[in-house]
Amino acid sequence: MRLAIAHPFLHTKGGAEKVVLKIAQRFDAKIFCTEYDKHRTYSEFADIDIETLPHGHIKHVFTLFPKRAREAALAGSQFWGWKAPDEFDVVNAQGTPSEWVRHRNKPVVWYCHSPNREAFVLYEWRQKQRNIAERAVYHSFVQMYKHFEFQTVPKIEHIFANSETTKERIAKYLHRKDAEVLHPGVDCREFECKGYEKFFFYPSRIVPEKRFELAIEAFEKFRKARKAAGGNARRERWKLVLAGALHRGMKHHSAYYDKLAELASKDSDIELLVDISHEQLKDLYARCYAVLYTPVHEDFGIVPLEGFASRKPVLAWNEGGPREIVQDGKTGYLVNNTNELAAKMAYLADRPKLAEQMGKEGRKRAERDFSWEKFLTRFGKVCEKLSRSQA
Repeated sequence: MRLAIAHPFLHTKGGAEKVVLKIAQRFDAKIFCTEYDKHRTYSEFADIDIETLPHGHIKHVFTLFPKRAREAALAGSQFWGWKAPDEFDVVNAQGTPSEWVRHRNKPVVWYCHSPNREAFVLYEWRQKQRNIAERAVYHSFVQMYKHFEFQTVPKIEHIFANSETTKERIAKYLHRKDAEVLHPGVDCREFECKGYEKFFFYPSRIVPEKRFELAIEAFEKFRKARKAAGGNARRERWKLVLAGALHRGMKHHSAYYDKLAELASKDSDIELLVDISHEQLKDLYARCYAVLYTPVHEDFGIVPLEGFASRKPVLAWNEGGPREIVQDGKTGYLVNNTNELAAKMAYLADRPKLAEQMGKEGRKRAERDFSWEKFLTRFGKVCEKLSRSQA
């Protein structure tokens, strides 16, 4: 079987990029994308055959669009008209709108990380943050997007969803109720535990929907309560470390980073790190006391898995994909607001034995339920079956 992977943007280090990398490595696949920046994504992509689709005259058609909409429209137009070379048996679509390759290709296996968040689950949330003119532009763009999306999704031969949450959204927004849940994995051998130092760790892409400010707010409440307490709690110094990749080409990403940097600059116990190496990331996981995770409507979330692999309890927001990963009271806690998060941070801080036990349980869960071998075996079986059906 020869596999082609269609994925729009390879310019960051995230869960979606990790899935693309693992599939490409396992099946010796070729990646076709609209943008590739080898300096900002995983270095292992340098060993993969990657072809960037030409922009041609199409790029100038979307110059008046806002950057986010412009990039999506460009990627959509490229994938809509792209025909995979005859040597490939199956096309694997990854990040939206790569699923539009189904217009000229079959069979297509779409690994859906999320139905387009801008068009569906985050649409109202985003619109509230825009002015009247921006809302009008994005509304028009979303309607155009949906026109093409609803033409292609019904034709796709097989859809994988990365979580039950994503499967529900595919059914709700895209009207496909047959998506199969296939959780991404984590390579536990890459991670270790070096102890439980007095800092909480929140790693993720630096974008507004990750809501780092909630972690900062909870940490401030946690620390205020510790100072008000007596004995050792008053004297202990805890820290909060935030880390993530930043796409500086996106104005609202840079503006969000500036906001976080300003908040962090006011507090010597909050550290904000940008574009750290994978080795630095693993070291912070290995040394932290617990992992925090506070995104809005997250579809899955690779961060909790990496926390588990590092034998650390995970304190996550009680919505979306994290509810499928974190076992409340066993491998960490699910929280509904910053008061609850601060309270659970304090509860664990006073119980190092419990933190260690939760970390061990998380590691067991990661090894048992979220292995890459399990993921890649099932993915390969579906692709092989579709390949044979076209022979």
